[in-house]
Amino acid sequence: MDAGLLYFLLAGVIVVVVVGRALAFSGRRYLARSVEGGRERQSAGSAATLVSVLFHLLTLGLTALIAAISFGGSDLQAFLVRVGILLVLVALAYWGALTMLNRRREAAVVSDYTSHVQAARDRSEYEISNDPSANEAVKSPLDGPRRQI
Repeated sequence: MDAGLLYFLLAGVIVVVVVGRALAFSGRRYLARSVEGGRERQSAGSAATLVSVLFHLLTLGLTALIAAISFGGSDLQAFLVRVGILLVLVALAYWGALTMLNRRREAAVVSDYTSHVQAARDRSEYEISNDPSANEAVKSPLDGPRRQI
């Protein structure tokens, strides 16, 4: 086995692991900020872990496939081409992972907002109606007597 190929595999695995761990850590915090409840936070952590595992598997597989391709030229030139291709593919995989995390966060925010609106409706002592005459009995604090200055 070529020494340049071993260096590429070592560099590729290090890059994938570092970027994947950063994705898992940041993704967990990113998703946890979008929800308030305990169970939802655990769900956010699980979703970030799943996306991170997918990222690791995909990029490690791409690293192995790039290592199997032979490139012409000197050993240094082949090493640089492999690293360049790997970095572009890692960036694309990272973008895809961020897209998945963002979709999960948007769904969590919408769900959290919906539950807050439902809770506010349940606590409300007044019925909301489209009929203007139905809301006439409700007085605003601004409707009281006003002082002249």
